[in-house]
Formats: sequence, structure tokens, C-alpha cells
Amino acid sequence: MGVLADSKADTNGMAIHLAPRGRAQRNGFPGVFTGELNDLAELFKLTLDSVYSGTIVCDKHSRILYMNRFYADLLGVDREEAVGRHIMDFFPSSRVPSVIDSGRAELGARCTLRAAIDLVVNRIPIKADGETIGVVLQTVFRSYTEVNELMKRLNSLEKRVVQYKRGLDSMLSATYTFDSIVGESKGIVEAKQLAEKYARTDAAVLIMGATGTGKELFAHSVHLASDRRDGPFVCVNCAAIPRDLLESELFGYEAGAFTGARQKGKAGKIELADRGTLFLDEIGDIPANAQAKLLRVLESKKIERLGGVKAVSVDFRLVAATHRDLKSMIKREEFREDLFYRVNTMTVEVPDLSAREEDIPLLVEHFLDAVSERRLYVSPEALSMLERYPWPGNVRELRSAVERAVTLADGVELEPAHFPTEIQGYAHNAVSVREKGVQSLAKSISTYEKEVLSKALAATGGNMSRTARLLGISRSTL
Repeated sequence: MGVLADSKADTNGMAIHLAPRGRAQRNGFPGVFTGELNDLAELFKLTLDSVYSGTIVCDKHSRILYMNRFYADLLGVDREEAVGRHIMDFFPSSRVPSVIDSGRAELGARCTLRAAIDLVVNRIPIKADGETIGVVLQTVFRSYTEVNELMKRLNSLEKRVVQYKRGLDSMLSATYTFDSIVGESKGIVEAKQLAEKYARTDAAVLIMGATGTGKELFAHSVHLASDRRDGPFVCVNCAAIPRDLLESELFGYEAGAFTGARQKGKAGKIELADRGTLFLDEIGDIPANAQAKLLRVLESKKIERLGGVKAVSVDFRLVAATHRDLKSMIKREEFREDLFYRVNTMTVEVPDLSAREEDIPLLVEHFLDAVSERRLYVSPEALSMLERYPWPGNVRELRSAVERAVTLADGVELEPAHFPTEIQGYAHNAVSVREKGVQSLAKSISTYEKEVLSKALAATGGNMSRTARLLGISRSTL
């Protein structure tokens, strides 16, 4: 029974080589090497009867020594009666004798059984002391149709796996770099430079700015410029998830943790961010109970799923963003002070679009290239109108306005009429007021604000934090 224990596969000639006779006898092996393969056949009996593949072992005279149950059922014979009969009694055109003569294996060959069934077979010679003493005949598939069907299924499964992997990669990967952030104004350049410095560290980063200023672009860029760039980038919009579901989304849950939970449980976003970056957009919208758990995870780097008892170690870098004044929320007891100081290690303030008027032409050109294959232009009147508008929705609103104008334009030039009516109306009112020699209310307020801010900055020697405290506003508002 130890015949194959001292055998080797010939990868060049594809044959089964048995140990030399003398060596086998020293090891106590039976006299199989005299030309009889009965012991080898016994080994096949024990191992191959339950395999969904046909196997026949023939001696050097092409007589059947062993036939497994699969082949017997396929041939419709009693396998005990088949033993000792010539292989050509069942396969009149069998090439087993040719393989014995040549000593060369035939793999993936086509064989016809009773002119009704096509088989795909391997014929592998068995050798001892350089002599071919038998052949293993193995059926891989009943027909080429089965091979084709299997290949089709494998190809289909492979495509689905690739699609799922692409979807998962897109969900857990960053897209934008610092080059994606368009602008040459002082405020945006300084914000990018600061964020690039922070990206080289592993500390938490808090990105502050009004809605639509591009905070998410900064978060993506920080990840891709960091040492964690090859890890996952998991983005969670805390404002978009219902408050009663946010905790399970962040921390995950075990099976049966609550009604409606998945049977196998679910990993939370924090677990998915292991060895990568977790981006919590609108962190100011996290409910109080989730804030406490998040603080504990940030300090211990361990997480427990809802309904679980086992803590799992996680290694992630936190990047958070908010348009809210977190310090004011702390005073109103809406945001934990200890969590604030944990996420506020490094701060980036993204300026409003109204504070970077000189970037509007660059942004308009960038959006035109992104949303249209045609080469389009903005008329001087339309560009002047866009530069005067205060953009309460910031860069997001500007992109939406450009997309609308591209849709409405028939020619290659975008005119004022192609843009939203509120932008046209604001520009018309501003021009009308100036023609009457009176500043608009917004312009008057802006002028007054500049005077107050200039005086306050002069009084504090340009110290932003002291100036903010002097004016009773937050530093981000200043």
C-alpha cells in the first residue's frame, strides 16, 4: 500500500514512476514491481470509488486491473467482471496500447464510447525501472460540451468577481488629489499647503468650511498624500444616515443584535478602515451616544460591535469635516468637548467661494471641460455676472450653474440667460443700484465688515485667534 509514497511525478514526460524494485523491497513493499499492479489497484479502490471522475488502471498487456464505480456506471457493466478483460473490449479504438508502447502521456484526448458518448480523457503511463508497466486511464469530463459549459460558468463567475471587486475598490478608495483642487487664490493655496503638511503625519485632521466648498476633496487628497494611501478610504456622511442607524453603521453589529439585523452580523465602517483612513463627513451631526463610543475607539484603537463582547483592534487615521461651529455646539452641549479636542489635532479651513473671487474663471473653465465634450466659452457679460454673485452654495452651486448653462446653450458661448434666474436677478439688481449711485445692501455690509475686521486685526497685531475672541466670533468665521 506504500507504492506511491516513494513515487514521483515526471512533469516533462507526464508519467507515474515507481521506486526501483530493490529499494521498495528494503522498505517492505510488496512485489508490485515484478509487473503486477494489484497492490496499486488496491490503493485506487480505497481512494477513487467515491470520486466524480472515471478511473481505470491497466497492466502492460492493456488488461483492466481496476475500474472505479463511476466508470462502471458509465459503461453499464459489473466492474468485478470487467477486471482482467482487455481495454479494447470496451473501447475498440482505445489508445492505451499505444501509450504502453510509446511511454508518453496523452492528456485531454477525445474518446467516443459506443458512438453515443464523448469523453475527455487522460492516459498516463506507469513506469518502473524505465519500463512502462501499465496505464492510468482517467475521464475528466463526459464530453467537450461539459468542458465548454464549465468554462462559460467560470468566465461568468470571474466577470462577476471582477465587477464586485471594482465596486468594492471604488467604495473604499480615494479619488481626488491636491491637483484636483482648482484655484490660485491666497486662501485656497494656503489651505492646500497646510493640508499637504498634515498628510505626512498620522494625526487626526479636522476640515472646516461651509457647505459646498470642497471639504471632501481635501479629505481624499490627505489620504492619497499619506503613508496610508494603499489602504482603504472609508467615507461616512454622518448627516445622511438616520441617527438611530448611524451607530450600527460605524461600529457594526453581531448576529441577532437587534430586530432586522443580518444573520451573520455586519462589519462597521471603522473596521473597514483598518490600515487606512476613516473620513467622517459632517461629524457635527453624530448623536451623543455615538460620540462617546467614537471617543473610546479613538483613544483605545479597539472596537466592539453592537451586541458583541469581543474587542477588535483597528488601525486607522481619522479625517473629519464639518460646516458647523463645533465650539458653539460644545457650549450648547450638543458636541462633546473631549471629542472635539481629539479630532481637532490639526485643522484646515476651506475658504468660501465669495472669498476667492479670482478663482471663479478657473473653476468655470474646469467645469466646462468636465461636463461637456464640446469646446465652450463664457461670454464676458456672463463671467462678470458670475464674479459678482455671492455663491451661498459655494463651488457646488457654481458647478450646478455651469452644468445648467451647458444644457441650455445651443452654440459655443454661454450667455447670462443660460444661467439660473437667481444669478441673473442678483446681477441686475446690483447694476441697477450702482447706476443710481447707491451701493447694494450686500456690498455695504461687506465694506463695513472689512473695515471692522481690518481695525480688529491691527489691534491684535494680526493674531487670528485673538481677533476672533475680540469680535466674539469663531476663528473659522473670521
